[in-house]
Amino acid sequence: MTNSIALVKLIVMLDTVIGEVAALGVTPALRPWAEPSPSVPLRQLLSLARAHAARVKTWAPRSERPLEQRRYELLDRTADVEVWLIHWPTDGGLVLHDHGGSAGAFHVVAGALDETSTALGGRVLRQQRLRRNEGKSFGPSYVHSVVNSERAAATSVHAYSPPLTSMGFYQSTPGGLVLDRVETHWEGAP
Repeated sequence: MTNSIALVKLIVMLDTVIGEVAALGVTPALRPWAEPSPSVPLRQLLSLARAHAARVKTWAPRSERPLEQRRYELLDRTADVEVWLIHWPTDGGLVLHDHGGSAGAFHVVAGALDETSTALGGRVLRQQRLRRNEGKSFGPSYVHSVVNSERAAATSVHAYSPPLTSMGFYQSTPGGLVLDRVETHWEGAP
């Protein structure tokens, strides 16, 4: 436990330095401490997300109230992988972020999600819409934002390997991505 606390303190210290560098208008270097190797292959992560997607319910049957904010639920966690169910309200999303060095995959159960993506150090942002029964996998250096721009709530299943320990959040600038903050204090929620 003491080693874990020391590691989190080191990450926070490094993130503070990177934030100070970013404030000077300099694009910070990659997050070298966040490059664990995925223990589950990308193709298997996507298959896992699809398998869980076949067993979950969308937001509409779960509640009579409209979805007002993003909601997530842990479906499964092992030493190698974790799987999350996420419900996205209309116009709800998550800004550009990484997954702390974890590889991942997501599969849309209902609705559609608009994704903007690049790799760490990338300068070109790509846009893609993923509809019901579509999904994708991505490696540990992937950065993306996800938004539900449809009128109805969207539902998706996400799988990560290794399980999430942090997420870095970015701003897109003419010079490339700038790390804005890193969240490590939450219970692993994407």
